[in-house]
Amino acid sequence: MIFKSLAQGVSKVSGKVPLRLILVIPFVLQIFAAVGLVGYLSYRNSKRAVNDVATQLLEEVNARVEQNLESYLTIPHV
Repeated sequence: MIFKSLAQGVSKVSGKVPLRLILVIPFVLQIFAAVGLVGYLSYRNSKRAVNDVATQLLEEVNARVEQNLESYLTIPHV
């Protein structure tokens, strides 16, 4: 039943739409989907990498401040 109505719909559309367009549209949609997926994954990965580098920088600055503060406090100032 579903296949019969689908076949009728395809036969109605296929007479009006050129075959070239019917063949090109799925490939273009696949290309856009692949590019979109790669772009999203690249964005997500770069966001994670930036957060990792920012965390590492924050930890290094924190360690350097602690080191300088400890060295300053160990020297007696008269």
